[in-house]
Amino acid sequence: MQTKPPDYRLRTRFVIKLGNALHKCGANSDRIERHLLNVTKMLGLHGSFLVTPTIFTFAFWEEDECDQFIHIERVKPGGQNLGKLWEIDRLVESMETGTADPAKGLAALKLITASPPNYSILWNALAWFLIGGTFSMLLSPNPLNSLFAAPIALLLCLVTTFTDRRPSWQQMSMILAAFLAGLTASLIGTIVPECNPTLVILASLIIFIPGLGLTLALSEISSGHLISGCSRLVDAVMILLKLLFGTLTGVAAAGALSPLVGEALITPHIELPTWRVWPTLVIFSLSLGIAFDIPRPKLPWGVLASFIAFGAAKLGESYISINAGMFLGAFAIGLASNLFARITRGPGTILIIHGLFVLVPGSKVYRILKQWVDGNNALPADSAGLALIAFVALVSGLIFSNAFLPPRKSL
Repeated sequence: MQTKPPDYRLRTRFVIKLGNALHKCGANSDRIERHLLNVTKMLGLHGSFLVTPTIFTFAFWEEDECDQFIHIERVKPGGQNLGKLWEIDRLVESMETGTADPAKGLAALKLITASPPNYSILWNALAWFLIGGTFSMLLSPNPLNSLFAAPIALLLCLVTTFTDRRPSWQQMSMILAAFLAGLTASLIGTIVPECNPTLVILASLIIFIPGLGLTLALSEISSGHLISGCSRLVDAVMILLKLLFGTLTGVAAAGALSPLVGEALITPHIELPTWRVWPTLVIFSLSLGIAFDIPRPKLPWGVLASFIAFGAAKLGESYISINAGMFLGAFAIGLASNLFARITRGPGTILIIHGLFVLVPGSKVYRILKQWVDGNNALPADSAGLALIAFVALVSGLIFSNAFLPPRKSL
């Protein structure tokens, strides 16, 4: 067996810690693997990586591929912290330019992962409040829906904060949040008939609905990352089922308290006037940026990503179809993120995640979820097919954008 250089384990340790940090920040498996390969080459090593939402496998060697150091680790599914993702990318950039070595990189990475969020609990609560209210405005011009969706979203933020600090409660967090949303919105609908409880429920739960997770799952499957993509897909579907169960249980509980609940849920859908869409989208995007922990100076980039994705989706939807709008929106945000990475040397993932999150509100896909919340047809086959086609359109848009303007950065 070959003798390893003194800093061999130091370099491999940095790559392992880097992979874990990227996973916790919300980067998908495909980008993590490509980024780790680039960093490994930069450090003078060879590596092979298998990254999934729950298991990491790292293999390193210098010259002989049969003389490997292998590290296997079980991890939990990551969240979304785009602020730390940005800082990690800057750290790797500094190492590439020679201003930091693996030892300094490890110390800096530890500081980044242990650093407090960019925003306090109050700021996050305000963000959830605005996300619920503005998303409701994107779906309906009725101000009553926003008036009730915003405080319910705030309530769910408090519930999530409480359960996250108690490990035994974390598994029931989404079910409890969906139950409270269904119960509260349905009871409000019986008191205020002009309110649309279905839209209120969807708006208050929007930050839980795994539209982004489903898109990333299909994207990974299409790129050949079958294990990671299937794992992410199962996780996203399980989240949807938890939300569906919690919501229907909440609506049923409200129905036991008031016989008017079923009537209140049947309300027409009305489009938001165009002149109110863009100001609402600005507030929605800024609130998303706070929820994603993007630093204040970087928030305008999230707003720009939202405008590009939403505007392109609306354009395609107006002149062709909903699916064409989804494709065009994903294509536009994919091009914009790759161009952003080339010009600013920042991680294009920031714009992609922000833009994809906004894309679904920019279309009529959430009307499909409305049928699920109504409970008239819990798992409609035609709606599920339409949803699948919409997500495939999103993935196809990203694939075409990478073909027309290949990304120069792995993040």
